[in-house]
Order: sequence, then structure tokens, then C-alpha cells
Amino acid sequence: MSILQSLNLVHPRLIASSVAWERIAARRLVDPLLDGFLGRGEAEARAILDVPPVIYRMDGKRLLHVSRAVLRRVLLLALHYHLTGDEKLAWRAEQEILAAASFSNWNPSHFLDVAEMTAALAFGYDWLYGQLGTGTRNIIVEAIVEKGLKPGLADHGWANSENNWNSVCLSGLSLGALAIADIEPELASQVLELARTYNHNGLKVYAPGGVYPEGSMYWGYGTAYQAILINAFQSALGTDWGLSDSPGFMESANAVIEQLAPGNTFFNFSDGLERPLMEPAMWWFAHTLKRPELLSYERYIIGRYSDPPYVTEPLTDNDRLLPLAALWWPEDWTQPTGKALRLNWYGEGANPLAVFRSAWDDPNAMYLALKGGSASLSHAHMDAGSFVFEANGVRWAHDLGMQDYLSLESKGIDLWNSSQGAGRWNVFRLNNFSHNTLTINGLHHCVNGHAVITHFSDKDDLGATVDLSAVFAGQAESVIRSFAFRDGHIAIFDDIAGLQPGDIIRWAMVTRAGVAVYGDHAILSEDGRQLTAGLASSVDALFEVISAEPPDNGYDAPNPGYRLLVIDLEAPASGRIELTVTLRSIAEK
Repeated sequence: MSILQSLNLVHPRLIASSVAWERIAARRLVDPLLDGFLGRGEAEARAILDVPPVIYRMDGKRLLHVSRAVLRRVLLLALHYHLTGDEKLAWRAEQEILAAASFSNWNPSHFLDVAEMTAALAFGYDWLYGQLGTGTRNIIVEAIVEKGLKPGLADHGWANSENNWNSVCLSGLSLGALAIADIEPELASQVLELARTYNHNGLKVYAPGGVYPEGSMYWGYGTAYQAILINAFQSALGTDWGLSDSPGFMESANAVIEQLAPGNTFFNFSDGLERPLMEPAMWWFAHTLKRPELLSYERYIIGRYSDPPYVTEPLTDNDRLLPLAALWWPEDWTQPTGKALRLNWYGEGANPLAVFRSAWDDPNAMYLALKGGSASLSHAHMDAGSFVFEANGVRWAHDLGMQDYLSLESKGIDLWNSSQGAGRWNVFRLNNFSHNTLTINGLHHCVNGHAVITHFSDKDDLGATVDLSAVFAGQAESVIRSFAFRDGHIAIFDDIAGLQPGDIIRWAMVTRAGVAVYGDHAILSEDGRQLTAGLASSVDALFEVISAEPPDNGYDAPNPGYRLLVIDLEAPASGRIELTVTLRSIAEK
């Protein structure tokens, strides 16, 4: 007996129903934030009426931007059709769906493209089922089957991956399977069995405490699709087969919020951005856990997103899943949950993190986030031991974050080869030369080395210790970096042993501040605020400022406005260096 037969399934619903539309319409009457959000969304939907449907256009090896544009348009148009009753919106969504269905393929060589396109057509078919004619329905079903489900069943090596690909691909295919299950029950059963069998691979990475090893931005991508998958299974099948009980998964939203700094920026380690777009996954977690406080960043962004006059973006694929936030909107923003966020937090996992802050809800609070981890992880950089630091409303220590993939792939960089000598590590933003960490003799970190957080304290001796020794295997015997978080300042202690006499150690910190150097101390200035940096070392050492612009090699992205505060130290005969750098915030001038 198939999965669908055992559940006696008859045309499932994908997350939403007529009851959902009615609830959203009623809620907007008493929630100005939702009303503003939907007002901007309707303007975005109506702007799509004036642009033609997508065409098949590759961007390097990807069709992904097209799949995402279709998904965004279909969700916006379908949602606002149901909220307004305007047939023009439903008709325009149908044209978008038919255009995508007419493509010869959805680029299965890069299967994320197929997954997101399958999701787009599945949502359109389900949400607009009553508005679509029989002919259109048949076209959509055939496209989902032939260009989505069958290619996925034929080649699903990505199902073994322990990263965002697993969640995205299985979610997109499962949505397609559920949408057409009453017509193709056997095929749909095979796809759903694929998800039930392999989705645990993608969920492994959340254990034990919810730290997503690819960083907060990729958490938003992979976890949004994971939440959609779970929600769709619960809605259509009445069960998620225990997927939401996977260790660390439900804790992951809290882990992301802990990474949010006072300035509404994130610790953007790995391929991340300091200020990403809104994350639909967070709305699902807030709704499911009844914890509206998880949406602090989203409320901040929506305030800008919903502020008239609306500047619409009909040609973008940004925020493609954002319409789903309306379905997961909190019933009560003020409902107390009794689950206070912690000031000081340690997150275990493949990329372990420690975060310290002086206060929540204070834009001038002091904030330190640091990490261990390994460059061998998905989307990882050579950033073990790195940190970001904010105080007095300024981010003083930055991470440069990701570089656009096509800009590197188009120049012949083998971006997805993470072996030690791979070209990936020549990219400035990805290697250790651009991160707030240590470098020995101008060499790269050891890709397979894993840095662990060996100590974390949230008591009077606030701080953490990262053992970086494995990251410097063959370069030093022991590299220990410790952080202390104190009233008004932080201190970073580095103890490096087993060096060869004459080895050169570089300490580095990326900043946007202006820097005045005075030997063993420096003054950083930005937005009328100041930070002092002081050093104490077992060998002679001075601060220097160097450019954060990468070498002129034709592929590195520029870093305008950034510079590096560095210290170069020469190993003595003992082979040991001890260094302390203290960063102290100064009140506004």
C-alpha cells in the first residue's frame, strides 16, 4: 500500500485554504503592521501585471533566478487575488505558470532550479485550482510530472547532502507531489517516500543546539523550505513523520535570533550578509512556537518595507517566499511567552558559536560574537577564530561576507572545490587573510582542521576560549584564542606555541572606521563614536592599517570603505607568542 493510499488522501491543500484567506482579511483590520505589509504586497502584485511573463534565460549554470521570479510572482498574485477578488491577478498568475510550464526543462543539472520551479507551479495549481480551466490544470500537472518529479526520482544525489540542498529539493518535489497526488498517486507516493527516507540528512545539521553551520542567511534559505515541507505535510497528510522533532530543529530559530546584534545586523560568518532580507522561516517558527518575540528583526524590516509610498520591484526575485508570512502572522504580538532570550549564549554544532551582549533592545549595547568551526563545511570560509564586535551603535569589527557566485564562476574559479589547494581559497573574502583571525607565514588555514570552543562562561568571568590548533596543523603546535567580555570593553588573548623562530604571525580585524595608529594603541572613529585598541605582547608589536582591497587579480570583489587593523609579530627563539588586544568603547563625543 502506498503512502497516499494509507492516508486516504484526496486532493490535499498546500498550507493555505479559504479559511486562511478569511483569517488574514479579518486580522488586517485590527493589525496595522499586517495591513501595511499586505498593502505593499498588493502594490507588488499589481506591478507584475505590467511586465511580461518570464523567459528561459540561464545565468551561468543556473536558471535559479527565473525559478525564483516565477515563485515570487505566483505567490504574490495568488495571495492578493484571494484577498481582493480581482480576476486580473489570477489571470496574470496563470500566464506566469503557463510560461514556465512551456520551458523545455527546468535545468536539472542544478537541481535547486527544478525544486523552486516545482514549488512555484505547485502553489499556483493549489491556490488557484478553482480559477484554472481544465486545459491549464492538465498543462501544469504534466509540467510538474515531467520537468520536476521524474527528473528528481531519476537523479537525486543531492538527497544525501547535509546542507540546504536537501531541504530545498525535497520540499519543492514534495509540494509538487502533493499538488498532483489525486491524479498521479503512485508517482506522488514515490516522491513522498523519497522525502521521508532522506530528509533526515538535511536535518542532521541542526543538532544539537540549532546552530546552522552554513550561517544565518543560509539558515533562512534551507530552513524556509524545511518549514514549508513540514507545514505542507501537516496540512495535507495530517503528519510530518516526526521531522519537526529532529534534534535542534525547533531550537534553530532561537539560535539565529541570538546572532542578531543590537544594530539589527547579524554575525554573517560563512557565505552570509550582515543584513539579509526578511526570513519567512522565522514567521513559521514564531507562529508554531507562539513566540512573536522571534520576529524582532522582521518587524524592523517590515517597518521600512511597508512605509508608503511603495517602491515596487516587479522584475526582482527577492523576498519570493515572503507572502507566506501572511499565513503565519502572529495572532497577538504582545502575548508573553515566558521564554526570555539570553544575554550570553553558546551554540554547539559543526560551526560552534558564542555570543555575549550587555542588553537586549538597546541599539547602543555591547555585542561580541565569535566562532570555531572548519573551512571544510558547506559554504564555509577560513574564518575559525573570527569575531564581530559592536558597541555604542557601531559595528567596529566586520566580516566581509560572501561574494556573488557568478562573479567567480564566470572567471573560472572552481568555487565548490574545498580541497586544501583549491582555487576557492585564493578568493580574498573566503580565505583567512580577510577575516578577524590569525594567519601564520601568509599561509592558508588547514581546510580539514576543526576549531572547538573549549570554554564558555556566562558568569562573572564572561568569555569563551577557542582551540585553533587543528586549523594551524603543521604551522604551530598550539594556538589558543580566548575572549573576555567586560563592562565597556572586550579583550582577545592569543597564545601561540610551537612556532619556528622567525615565523610571522598576523593578527587582523576588518573595520569601516577611520583608524589613527599610535604604535601599541590605535583610535577608531565612526559616526561620532570612538573605540580604543590597545595591545600587549610578549614580543615587539605595533598596530598598522592596511587596505582591505584584494589583489588586482580580475576576480576578487572590491571592498570599498573597509580597512584592516593588523599586528605582525615575529616568533622568538622560544617559539611562543602571547598577545592581548583590548577594544574599549568611548562614549559619544
